[in-house]
Amino acid sequence: MTSLDPEIYRRLLESSPEGVALVDVREPDHPVIYVNPGFESLTGYAAGDIVGRNLRLLQADDRDQDGRHRVREAMAKGESCRVLLRNYRRDGTVFWNEMTLLPLFDPEGRVSHYVGHHRDAGERLRMDSRLARDSLSGAHQPTALAVRDDRLTGLYTLPYLEELLKRDWAIAQRERRSIAVFAIDIDALDTYNATFGRAAGDSTIRRVAHCISGCLRRSSDVTARIAGGSLVAYAPGLDLEQALRFARLMTERVRDLRIHHPRSTVLRYVSVSIGVAAAVPEADDGPAALLEKSQMQLKVAKRAGRNQAA
Repeated sequence: MTSLDPEIYRRLLESSPEGVALVDVREPDHPVIYVNPGFESLTGYAAGDIVGRNLRLLQADDRDQDGRHRVREAMAKGESCRVLLRNYRRDGTVFWNEMTLLPLFDPEGRVSHYVGHHRDAGERLRMDSRLARDSLSGAHQPTALAVRDDRLTGLYTLPYLEELLKRDWAIAQRERRSIAVFAIDIDALDTYNATFGRAAGDSTIRRVAHCISGCLRRSSDVTARIAGGSLVAYAPGLDLEQALRFARLMTERVRDLRIHHPRSTVLRYVSVSIGVAAAVPEADDGPAALLEKSQMQLKVAKRAGRNQAA
């Protein structure tokens, strides 16, 4: 087989629309040693801003994410993994990073580097409108569409929620009504999984998800799971003050589950942090901005100590 010129490999990486980052695991703190233009475009960080630093930079101070535990677990075993992480671009905007992590081995068979393939999950988390057409024609009625349901919790998937939100956004705009969005994270879920195992973590996610959805009981309220212990919900007709009251009720109800979490730095029991955003849709607005604002408010709640709504 004819070997390729290294210049061909370089051009192949640089022409990839997917973000690529290479980290050296032989060095302390696993510094980045290369990123391609696709990574720069995705994150807003120039190569010079991130080479020599750890990729945790993309999580800012929002590091209480189950996906990080899965990454550490895979790297400790020298395995590959694919995770969905809430990341932040250089300008502070939030995006869901679908990262595939692959080990690279030296001639002695030891892992020397990891290559990460990064892409904005917003491109993947888009629903085929033909699949959704019939189910979106009326109220939230059960359908046979697999894309509708999250397998772990039985809640909606994020793509389905987004399609419903587009419809309810248009209605709220026409009727001049507010819509509230909630971004919810289970606190210290990565530590919980490390303590009790993945099966126990999944059971906790299900219990918390049902507790949260039980607080939003109206037929117009919608709750979905994004990934791990991250949920999102919206409720038409609630202004910000009303939504914050609901969010505080959610945090209280989750605490009342009294799911023991001895290694949590927040409480002895499982808790949640919630970001809340609400708005009356304007003609030039879209729901994506409200979803993003709720994620930014979630970051505020975490900075304030977690186990609360902001």
